[in-house]
Amino acid sequence: MSESILDYFENYIRTYSLFSDKEIAFIKSQAIPKQLNKKQYLLREGNICRYHTLVCSGCLRSYRIGNNGNEHIFSLSPANHWVSDRVSLLSGTPSNEFIDALEDSTIIQFSVDSFKTLLREIPNFDKLYAKIITDEYNTNRDRIYMMLSHQAEERYRQFIRSFPQLHHRLPMFMIASYLGISRETLARIRSNMVNQ
Repeated sequence: MSESILDYFENYIRTYSLFSDKEIAFIKSQAIPKQLNKKQYLLREGNICRYHTLVCSGCLRSYRIGNNGNEHIFSLSPANHWVSDRVSLLSGTPSNEFIDALEDSTIIQFSVDSFKTLLREIPNFDKLYAKIITDEYNTNRDRIYMMLSHQAEERYRQFIRSFPQLHHRLPMFMIASYLGISRETLARIRSNMVNQ
C-alpha cells in the first residue's frame, strides 16, 4: 500500500514539472506514507505539529472547539491538499487545533527536518513550497471574504463549487460548521435548491 501512496505522490509532484528523476527519487526517500482511519487524529490541541502533510486520498479537517463545546471547522483538505497547523509547525509551539480524518485517508508526511533538507538540497523545492503557501493563503483569504460578505445560500453554492466531490460525502452538520451556519439553515437551503 505504501508503494501506491508514493506512486500517487510522484504523479502529484511531476505535475509541477520542477524536478528531475533523481530529485524526485530523493524527495520520495524523505516522504513518510501513512494511512489514517476515519476519526483518527493527525494532530490534537496541545500537541506540537511536526509534519508537513499532503492528503493523497480521503479528507481531513482542521477545527477548534469553542467554549460552548461546538466544533468550528476552518479547513477541509481532500486529495491534493496540504494540511498542518503551520504556526505550530514553524514555531514549535503547542497547537490550538485538531486535525482528524473524516474518511479513511492516505497521506504523505515530511518531518520538519526532512522538509528543510529538501529546501536546502533541491533548488526548485522552494518553488513548490511557495505554491503551497500561496494556495493556502488565497484559500483562507477567499473564505474570510465569503464569510463576511455572502449570505448562507451563496456560501453553500460556493462550497459546492470549491469542493464538488465533498458536498455529498460529508455529513450536513460538518458542512454547516464549515460555512458558519446552523444545520437547520443548511437543510432549508438544500430543500429550496432541490425545489428550484
